[in-house]
Formats: sequence, structure tokens, C-alpha cells
Amino acid sequence: MTGYADPFFDTSRMNASTINVVGAGAFGSALAHVWCSSSAGEGHRVRLWCRDAAQVAALQARGDNIRVPGCPPLRGIEAGHWDDFAGTNDPNDPAAIVVLAVKARAQAAVFASLRPHLHPDCTVVTVSKGFADDQGRLLSEAVTPSSGLAVLSGPSFAADLFADRPAALTLAHCSASKLAEALSAPLLRLYPSADPVGAQVCGALKNVIAIACGCADGMDLGASARSALMTRGLREIERVIEAYGGDQRTATGLAGFGDLALTCQDAQSRNHWFGVQLGQGHQASDLLAQGITVEGALAAQGVLSGPRTQALDLPICHAVAHLVSGHLTPKDLMSRLLARRQAQDVG
Repeated sequence: MTGYADPFFDTSRMNASTINVVGAGAFGSALAHVWCSSSAGEGHRVRLWCRDAAQVAALQARGDNIRVPGCPPLRGIEAGHWDDFAGTNDPNDPAAIVVLAVKARAQAAVFASLRPHLHPDCTVVTVSKGFADDQGRLLSEAVTPSSGLAVLSGPSFAADLFADRPAALTLAHCSASKLAEALSAPLLRLYPSADPVGAQVCGALKNVIAIACGCADGMDLGASARSALMTRGLREIERVIEAYGGDQRTATGLAGFGDLALTCQDAQSRNHWFGVQLGQGHQASDLLAQGITVEGALAAQGVLSGPRTQALDLPICHAVAHLVSGHLTPKDLMSRLLARRQAQDVG
């Protein structure tokens, strides 16, 4: 709308923003790299907040992220320890952008620790893909800034961003257009969306479907089986979006099908890799005991435990949850899905 002035996302204010990336893992570091590389002349100040003191020291001295293999030197960023956030961040800066790049289950606690040191109108963005707890709460229901939680999601691997390869993502928020404009970069195109609920559901459940697809690949069932699981999995995602009050059309966009296609078919996906290991006979408990983050293993349980999904037909999500818990073998999983009663393809 011409002449509309958004109190939270004013373009002139955003162009001189501080971007605080909280979490210096692979994806948080990759976003910091993209924004720092493109910020010359744009006025962005990029800060990367870490938990590890040695990681901070290496970043400050040489720009090296010693915890992320393959990360190029991060030139021009400011690195700091989480414990120093209160003394360094300006709580009077409404233009500050906080990007939460920590595990989904940790986001509520991390935001609670940061909130006293943030301006009430600052922008908070999550890039995590999962539920906030075992009851299927969305991250936006656990992380509640005054302007609402923005959701950055879609098909992207950190390695591609580090290598300066192009990517396109969804930026979902009730006032997303100006924020998407502010955070876009020459090689990072952000498409605004008004459906943060749908984007979050897609981000959580695509990991569940990726485990099922990986399991099929681990059993060497072929591309046809994987394609069928992806397609029917997308239908389950649509059902859950509707149950949560989101827009089913989001499932066909970048946050939905785009991310699903990437996660279900590429070897870089941890969730797909996890499924492959299960399909080859490894036990989920043994794999998870190694400390590997597999958001889909948690999301499968979360989506089934929540009150909004109890009446939904979610056979793939159910099968993955039983597979992860050890109550189904990979062979049983596939047999159960194939033996279901006949149903309409669409609907």
C-alpha cells in the first residue's frame, strides 16, 4: 500500500541496523558471512554471539570459526561471548535485529536471557526448524517479542552460503516485506510471507519426512519410493498447517516443498542421513547417543503429542516416531505404510 508506514519495519531504520546472530554454529555463521559480505555500504553491523570462549578468541583474532569445518574466515564481523551480550548490546536501539540460530528446544531459554537487554521493538528472527517442546508448541508460542517472531526458512545449506552460492528463502511475519528487503543480499533472495505459522510447521515436519525418505534410501528402495514419501509427506504437512491455523499454500512454497525437496534428497541433510542409518540397520538410540542433532526425531514426537493434531491422519509422522523409539523396524515401517487402506490421492 503506497505511503504505508510500518512502525516496526521502517526501511530507513533497517538500513542502519545491527544484526546480532545468536549461535555460531554452521547456519548462524553462514548467515553472518552472507550479511557481512554484503554489508559494505549498507550500514549493517554484524555481530556473532558464541558460547565457547576459544571460538570467540579465534574469531576476534583471525575471523576463524574453529567449531565449524569449512567455514571461511569471517572478516568484518564482531564476535562476542553470550555472557557479554548484556554489557555490549544497546537496549535503546530499536533497529537491532536478533537472529536466533540455536537449537529449537533451546530458543525459549536463550530469548528469555536476552530479552531484558533488548529494545521492546527490536526485531527477533528464528532460523531454527523444530518444535519448542514435546507438546508440539511452535517457536512463536515460546518466543514472544512484542512485534512477533519472524521466521526465516527454506532450502539452504550452510556450505552453499559459505561458498557464495545463491539461495532463496521465505521470511515470514505479519509485516515481512520491509524486513525481507533489509536482510536480502545479492546472493540471498528473501520472499516475504504473511504465514509464520505455516513456515514453522513446514520447517519442523520436513525433517520428519526426510527421516522416512532416508530410511527408504538406506533400504535401497529406489527413487520412486522416495518420491512417494515426499509427496504424501507434503500432504501431512498441509494437514498440520491447517490444524495450527496457518495457510496450507505455504506448503507449496520455499519453506515447504522447497525445503522438503532439499532435505529429503541431499546427503548434506542430517535428518536424511539419520534415516539412511536407520534403514541400514543402525539403532536410533545409538546414533542419538553420539550427540548428533536430529531435529526430525524430536519433531515426530512433538507433532503427535500436541492437542491440535490428535484427530489428524499422519501415517508417515506416526511411522517415523515409532521407528525412532524402536517400536518399528524399517521393514515394518514400509510395510505398514504400503498396507494402508486405499484413499484418494488429493484430499
